[in-house]
Amino acid sequence: MQFRILGSPELYDEKRHRRIPLTSPKQRLLLGTLLARPNSPVPRERLIRELWGALPPRKARNTLNAHVSGLRKVLLEVEPERAHTPRIVARAAGYLLEARPAETDSGRFCLAVAQAQRMAQDDPRGAYDSLRRALGLWRGNALEGGSHGPVCAALVAQLEEERQQALEILFDCALRTGEHRGIIPELEELTAAHPLRERFHDQLMLALCRCGRGADAIRVYTRARRRLTAANGGTPLLTARLEQISVQAPALFAHETERPDARKRARVTSPAAGGREIDRLRQEMNQIEAEQQTARSVVGYLTNILSGQALRTGGA
Repeated sequence: MQFRILGSPELYDEKRHRRIPLTSPKQRLLLGTLLARPNSPVPRERLIRELWGALPPRKARNTLNAHVSGLRKVLLEVEPERAHTPRIVARAAGYLLEARPAETDSGRFCLAVAQAQRMAQDDPRGAYDSLRRALGLWRGNALEGGSHGPVCAALVAQLEEERQQALEILFDCALRTGEHRGIIPELEELTAAHPLRERFHDQLMLALCRCGRGADAIRVYTRARRRLTAANGGTPLLTARLEQISVQAPALFAHETERPDARKRARVTSPAAGGREIDRLRQEMNQIEAEQQTARSVVGYLTNILSGQALRTGGA
């Protein structure tokens, strides 16, 4: 039996290679909520909140018990050998669903990511392949179409953060193995979907530079700088990367193991190979510096005006 929450909550029968149909949307919500805390009791009141929100029906406890019984029945039809050790167990505090990490897609995902992190330093290509398989477990957003109560919302946020961290490790491995060209489309989508994730912008800038697209890398910086500065107070990663681009630092083009065809393309299209690309980069840098200087001048001008108004108001 596989329990899936990296997408719409569902059950999967590994022996028969088929999804197990659930009898109602509430049953799906119940499954997702119990899987949010596997092997731990979820209080009945929290289950009611997850299933019906702030306005539950008058006999919510009875209805909850009926949904639990229905889900138990579905599970026992797939695993009749567990008739005396049911997956869903009643506790004084509520209900719990027994499932090992290897029996849940979220558990398998987290285990695979942890393994890839350990591999990344010595075997970036192996770590990359492992992460691709782990990310392939995702069928959509976590608990898609499920509850938006506090129990499930907390898990969704946690899993999404872990997914994005896994993607960052994946792209680091790709950059170390010379696969920069292949990750650009994915990074472009991710920077648009997660504009405040500075690491994605940084990785996109580096990948573009290694493809000889330094001017495009600076445009990425220009687009991201204003929003990231407003949200986070600065862009330390991107600023450091911009400085590397401005001096054509060797670190921009240093990657450990790449395929011969990728290495050949990098030599042909490297910005160091032609003065025209460097000239374009310098023009972009000058434009950014001019924009920043203009912005500082405008802020100073407005500050002086406001200070003068404040003095006149105080004097009045």
